[in-house]
Amino acid sequence: MKQVSMHVTSLTLDEINPRHAKQTSSLEESIAALLEKGSDKILRLARDIVQHGVNPTELVVVMSEGDRNIVLEGNRRVAALKLLHKPALAPTEQLQKKFSAIARSGEAPRRVQCIIAESRIQAAHWIRLRHTGENNGIGVVRWSTSEASRFGGRSTPTEKARLFIDAISNLYAEDTELLADVAAVRNSRITTLGRMIGDPDVRSRLGISFDEDVVLCGFPRHKMKPIISQLFRDLAGALSVDRIKSKRQREDYLRQVEDKLPKLADRLDEPEKFSRSINGEAGSDNGSSEAANNTNTKPPGRKRADFEKRLFQSVTLRHASLRTSEVLEEAKRLSIDDMPNVAAIMVRIVVDIMVTDAAEQLGWKRNQGDLKSRIGAVLNQVDPDKDDPSLSDAWRFSQKEEGALVLKTLHSFVHSWQSNPLTSEVRKLSMAYTPLLIKADELLAKRKR
Repeated sequence: MKQVSMHVTSLTLDEINPRHAKQTSSLEESIAALLEKGSDKILRLARDIVQHGVNPTELVVVMSEGDRNIVLEGNRRVAALKLLHKPALAPTEQLQKKFSAIARSGEAPRRVQCIIAESRIQAAHWIRLRHTGENNGIGVVRWSTSEASRFGGRSTPTEKARLFIDAISNLYAEDTELLADVAAVRNSRITTLGRMIGDPDVRSRLGISFDEDVVLCGFPRHKMKPIISQLFRDLAGALSVDRIKSKRQREDYLRQVEDKLPKLADRLDEPEKFSRSINGEAGSDNGSSEAANNTNTKPPGRKRADFEKRLFQSVTLRHASLRTSEVLEEAKRLSIDDMPNVAAIMVRIVVDIMVTDAAEQLGWKRNQGDLKSRIGAVLNQVDPDKDDPSLSDAWRFSQKEEGALVLKTLHSFVHSWQSNPLTSEVRKLSMAYTPLLIKADELLAKRKR
């Protein structure tokens, strides 16, 4: 079997797919059959493809038959791609709108990597192993709960604590007293440290942030050392999780150690970076030639798509007021990486003025007291059943009180001098609220008709 790149339009869904109760006779029937088995799952798959691309670890298996390239493995992925490029293939208007909204939130691949099989028999062994469990170790062996936790942990507060410990151990490798406290925290208080640095306000005052598995230190190391030493000394001693469990308790702790905190005037123009090397140790990447020559440092990240570089790239407000659309167009020119603070503020502003503009044009008087209510009013109009997957993040970020990137975090980008937005946070917010802006503009279009 050989590997080739194929255009999505050249692929034919399998009409005798085992997922179907009976053979289908057309592309539309095949798509309808897959959606009938679980439309929510394919909607979520489509959204993941737009955000992350097609899973490169699982290739589509294709068999050529005449002028058709029949998909033997990967029908759901190919169906999701076809629906993203042509939402009209969905059997209902509601599903067409949902796939259209997801397609507008990013860019779906037009080509996929495929393995060409000579026949169904040649591919059968591998497809069977892919779908029928462990097969005594021959097939896919599922992770245990603890194994899954260890893999997924890099985004959890506890894994952030481990990354932070690695960076501190590298920063202050000569301070044996601090390293002893660090070791004690690593062994018995790792979750408590995670509780502390999981709080964005604490990270901001300490001068640290995270970009995936890279730790960014925003102050000179000698300016950070007093608070770092105090924090690890306290955690290795009597500072238990019960004393920093709530946000107010963590704020109280920061007030108690105010004299140890670095001064904002000392913040570095460019943060110092620390990443794990292949052997699990921490390595500094501060732009020096030593770091550049270190083959164990983190490899360059993938090239970002336009919608990840700038705000709201797929949004055009045709029915909002002129000033609202002009503010959006100006915001879309901002580089998130170059101006994260301004970009974070503009996310808040664009969302606010758009939902306010919609309310004024539509004559809404109720639920206009605060931004949460104004966003909620639009969401309840465009997604009354709360089942549009493209709006799930907008619902979560705007209507919940606790969690990452909720509205108080968005407010803090404007009003809190301690706020230090990450570029990854700004990107997530832009992608989350993009469908909301599009839906709000569609509401105004309906009113004008």
